[in-house]
Amino acid sequence: MRIDINQKKIAIGDKYKIFIDGKPTYTAANELFRLLSVINLFKNGDTRARLTISKQWFFWKPKYNIRLHDSNITMEFRANSFWKMHYQCHCSPDIYQIYGHRGRKFSVYRNYTQVAWWEKEAVSWFEGDNYAIIADNNCNIELITAFCLIIDNHKSKRHGDSTVSYDIGNIGGQVKEFDKYWQPK
Repeated sequence: MRIDINQKKIAIGDKYKIFIDGKPTYTAANELFRLLSVINLFKNGDTRARLTISKQWFFWKPKYNIRLHDSNITMEFRANSFWKMHYQCHCSPDIYQIYGHRGRKFSVYRNYTQVAWWEKEAVSWFEGDNYAIIADNNCNIELITAFCLIIDNHKSKRHGDSTVSYDIGNIGGQVKEFDKYWQPK
């Protein structure tokens, strides 16, 4: 399955349109007038958020909470290694590991098995960042999307405000190399 996330930067927040296999399926938006970012993910046509991402106070390593509204579960998204872009999220009984790779790629593992990966486009014209996620058909779409939105929120320095922006990606260390042979199930 392919998940496309297209960001639109506005003066005081961001909005996202999310497509599943080319079909518009979700939207996401930052809540306005918040000291720390709060992003809500909505299924198209619904007014009730499917999940909420809340940025937490942190000194060095990023911290976010993800609240799933259907099950009323709150999960913690934390950095294991900020410099090598290794993040973790516990969603009992599953443990998700998110690995940043050289360039603009990230991989997602659930219980040590890869379930998805995404890549950010190198060049953004006018609007904002764009992401293409390739994922297993049976993965948790909303959670994988939330991970991508968190990384975007954390790494964003509002460089999409200009007409054209270019991102060379990570040129530093990585915990795990990108598996170019992985195929979704």
